[in-house]
Amino acid sequence: MRRIWLLPLSIVVGMIACDMPSINGDTSERGPCNQKVLKSHAGSLALFVTANCPYEKECNVKFYYYVTGLLDSLKGMCFGGGAQWRLESFDTSMVVEDWKSYPISLTHDDHLRFSLFDINNVEKKYDIDLSGIIRSFTVRGDSVDVNVMKDCSLSLYKCDRETVYGNRLSDGKYTFFTTEGCDKESSYRCLWRNQGPLKQDDLNIDATIYWK
Repeated sequence: MRRIWLLPLSIVVGMIACDMPSINGDTSERGPCNQKVLKSHAGSLALFVTANCPYEKECNVKFYYYVTGLLDSLKGMCFGGGAQWRLESFDTSMVVEDWKSYPISLTHDDHLRFSLFDINNVEKKYDIDLSGIIRSFTVRGDSVDVNVMKDCSLSLYKCDRETVYGNRLSDGKYTFFTTEGCDKESSYRCLWRNQGPLKQDDLNIDATIYWK
């Protein structure tokens, strides 16, 4: 059995205007982004995780985020564009800003564990299990078995295979053959909703997997 690792694909997302109306929908309360508010924890985030994993080598993981919703108590403030918190993990401490990509290490069990501290030193803990993606491929002779999880998809290149969606597989299992001429790179993407300590964040994983 061999482990197959991941590589990143870029994601393009639209910037959110700083002069948007407040969450409560009152357009009369528009105003410039309040930097103190944007350094307090947000109600919801979009998190993006990529990993650069050469075949049978350790992964280099990066992540970035942007604010998708402020807390209900923060009235009259705009969305996103200037959020800034302190990230703490088992091997690093750094200030992270929205829309910027940062390297971060996986733990020994292929989890992404870190905490975000805001301007008030309030902590939000994250524990993202990436083991199911990192260990999704198993090579058996001329067969390659893939576990395509729910809310994830797999795309193979240079061979006659269509994109596979985990939600459409009865048991999540998918097999192709090394003799089909598929490229060593394949795309494994996931969108997991209701993540994070408040169960209100969206987690996007966009990776290229090298299975040989």
